[in-house]
Amino acid sequence: MKKETRPDFMWHLDAVVIPFPVAIVTTVDAEGRVNAAPFGLILPFNSSPGNPQILLCSNRRWHTARNIAETGEFVINYAPFRLVGPAALTGLTYDDGVNEIEKANLTAIPALKVTPPRIQECFQHIECRLNRIIRPSEYQDNFIGDVLAVTLDEELTALPREERLKAADPLLLYGIDITSFEGNYAGVGATVRYKPPVTDTE
Repeated sequence: MKKETRPDFMWHLDAVVIPFPVAIVTTVDAEGRVNAAPFGLILPFNSSPGNPQILLCSNRRWHTARNIAETGEFVINYAPFRLVGPAALTGLTYDDGVNEIEKANLTAIPALKVTPPRIQECFQHIECRLNRIIRPSEYQDNFIGDVLAVTLDEELTALPREERLKAADPLLLYGIDITSFEGNYAGVGATVRYKPPVTDTE
């Protein structure tokens, strides 16, 4: 038996079971000051190798959204499960100009193609330049970024797909209390490789 649920406010983090990989997005403001904040609503937008793009969804009032609109650059830093504490710290509400990377005791390293830094402790980084903004509501900005560079920990590149996932152990978010910022997080548990049986598809 199935039960209907309503897609109310923040439904994707409460009413349904959708785990999101957590990435710490780094930006700089118009004065060059670094900002960092965790995000889960990120996914590939264009998989074409000739024009790779990624989608980042943000509340329009957040520093990240304002910085991307002003400077046109951002870096998506994918966090491992062990960074649950530091990642959550970057999501607290700080004053303008506060460097959340320093607040969370993380390490900034230069990006290859853009001004915002990468985060050393994260296992994967996607550097982006803003292509366009889609505004589905008065509160939300959806940023389409052109992917300029992708880097990941060197030791991961030599591993097969399953072992790479286990070694990276990405941090997953599957719910949050928006009033207290208490989140529900998970790491990588069991994995399985499954090949569908050969059937008559005609």
